[in-house]
Order: sequence, then structure tokens, then C-alpha cells
Amino acid sequence: MYKELVEKIVDQARNEESNLVIWDRRDTFTVEGADVSKIEITDDYLRVDMQEGKATVYVLLGSIYKLVVEKEHSGKSRSGSRSGFGIGRS
Repeated sequence: MYKELVEKIVDQARNEESNLVIWDRRDTFTVEGADVSKIEITDDYLRVDMQEGKATVYVLLGSIYKLVVEKEHSGKSRSGSRSGFGIGRS
């Protein structure tokens, strides 16, 4: 995934203080809203310190195929909605 797209989506999650869900080739994980501010994006990878510094996750930008900003809504019908960007490979 392009660095500029990753930066845009991470910035959106930071501004909205939302969770960020990341899918890559091997795994799916959620970066909690408080940890989104700790995301570092380089030319090759995304790095985030999670769980109060107990875990550091590195994800190659080229292996990310979907990023989703998880938005919380009040109400009982839905726990939250998601908006994001995914790419497909042919």
C-alpha cells in the first residue's frame, strides 16, 4: 500500500481518536485509539508500540491490504461502524 494512503488513514484515526484495524498477508490486528498516536510510518514499514510499551509491531507497507478506521457510535443497535480503504491484487 502506498505510504501516502497509510499516512492519510492513520491521520484520520488520530483526529477522530478511533481504533485502526490493519490487515496484512499474515494477520489482522487492532490498534487501540490511545496507541494510534504512537504509530510511526517510514518508507518501508509501519511501527507501533502497543499495550503500554509491552509489544512493538512492525508491518511492511507492501504487505498491508486493508486499513479501517473503526468509528464508535452511541446506541444499542450497532457497536461501531467502519470506514477504510482496501486494495486488491490481480
